[in-house]
Amino acid sequence: MKLKTTSLVNALLFFLIFILVGYASAKKTDPSPKAVFEQTIFEFSPVIAGTEVTHCYNIQNKGDAPLNIPGVYTG
Repeated sequence: MKLKTTSLVNALLFFLIFILVGYASAKKTDPSPKAVFEQTIFEFSPVIAGTEVTHCYNIQNKGDAPLNIPGVYTG
């Protein structure tokens, strides 16, 4: 009976330490940017071929590090 109790206590301690280590490492994150878009989709109305069409997307950085956008490409 004493062996079962000791094994159970050891298992519970291991589980508790495992959870605490995971929680502590999850809390220590490096700063990172977070791009937040007001609008993610915009449908252009039909246009005549050759006409230049533009649209501005507002982007905010809600992260805790600088947000760098090296280039923008159409898909």
